[in-house]
Amino acid sequence: MNLVDQLWTLQQIYRNENAYYDLEHDMHLHRIPANLPADRLEALAQADRMPNQMALPRHDELWGDFHALAETWTLAEAADAFIAGLWSAPFLWQSALPAKLLSQATPRHPFTPYAGSGDTCRVCGFRRKAVDITYLWYRRMTGSFPLAGDPAGYVYALREMAKSQSRPVPTAYDLWTFRAILTVIRQMPPKSRYSKTRDALQKEKLLPTSPKANYCSLLEVLALTGILDTPEHPGMATQFTTYLERDLRPSVRVEVQAPLAWWDSSIGINETALRRIFSGTDCSPVSPADRPMPVPPLSRTVTGELADRKTPRRRLPVSPDAGKGPAQAKDVYAVRIREDAWVTIYCHKVEDNYVIVEYLDGIFSEMPLKSQIISAFRPRSSGRWQAKASGLDRTSGVKRIARDIPAPRTDLTAPEKIPYATAASLKNLAWWCFPELS
Repeated sequence: MNLVDQLWTLQQIYRNENAYYDLEHDMHLHRIPANLPADRLEALAQADRMPNQMALPRHDELWGDFHALAETWTLAEAADAFIAGLWSAPFLWQSALPAKLLSQATPRHPFTPYAGSGDTCRVCGFRRKAVDITYLWYRRMTGSFPLAGDPAGYVYALREMAKSQSRPVPTAYDLWTFRAILTVIRQMPPKSRYSKTRDALQKEKLLPTSPKANYCSLLEVLALTGILDTPEHPGMATQFTTYLERDLRPSVRVEVQAPLAWWDSSIGINETALRRIFSGTDCSPVSPADRPMPVPPLSRTVTGELADRKTPRRRLPVSPDAGKGPAQAKDVYAVRIREDAWVTIYCHKVEDNYVIVEYLDGIFSEMPLKSQIISAFRPRSSGRWQAKASGLDRTSGVKRIARDIPAPRTDLTAPEKIPYATAASLKNLAWWCFPELS
């Protein structure tokens, strides 16, 4: 099983629909889909990439490893690995640079929890929680950096890089990509926030990946290192800031941490930090329109090849009792929670293009038929629950299976408040009514 095969198999496992919380062991885990071939799982095991490989890092030991691993890198080597990881090398290698700077800047310190919190260090952001080592590797390989307050994520990334017999050297195209990223940032209109900058980078398709989240992650790391920082919120190349300081935001609507939370294009690139980190690299502007031929081509990069892999999806059958037309009162729909788990919902009535729905009892391994419908509502622990749902007839994994079904009789009181929900969200909301899905 090659690298992309491993990532593709893990992609099937690490879908949101397979996540659950193990109350007994107090940790988040992922269920392995029943339709995954046994030989793929055996190959994952042989490569030591099975999911749910849980570890519980300890603060002081982790930071000892962090400093030791980071000291094996020079700043120039880490900068080269970062640039190579923009295109020709797997994304994992980008983490070398923020890891090096974070390790250099962070003073040795004891675990110092927030007031009223016993699990998060306000100096570095370390959290006392179990982590899935394979999941961390999968996330690093597919385009996500550890958050600024996640020293465990950086340590496991450095450990993965230490397994390699060599470190990547940026190609000419990698270097062009880095300069193009800087050019796009420099050319942003005044006062452009990180979201506009993220969208501009994504539009140019400068990374071998398409999700906006990956471009936002790149900006967060450029800010953490100090290239997109502010005088009041410096990056690690300028000055150490605690996790408590990095976690400050100008408003609750801002998702990213400082420095990026406070940065805009009028502040621009910190040229002093840029020269310090990339002292041997040409950082002058290029024209994104004059893009050279990518080497390797997109389809030969790890993320490009992974994106080309199609996930096999069985074509859902059409129930002979489904009927035609939009949703209406007394309809019953089946909702696919995952490949081997379905539930059903009852349609009470239609109001202003929203359908008031409620879960029915029963979990099914295949899409159920009309004859399998259970005439009983499935409440939450707090009582009956309904939602005003939209998009029932245009959402994948939501299929009508019957019409003109009488409403189940119940002695439970109907809910006083009915929230809005999309049909897609009914897959996740089902866990509140069906805790046995975990």
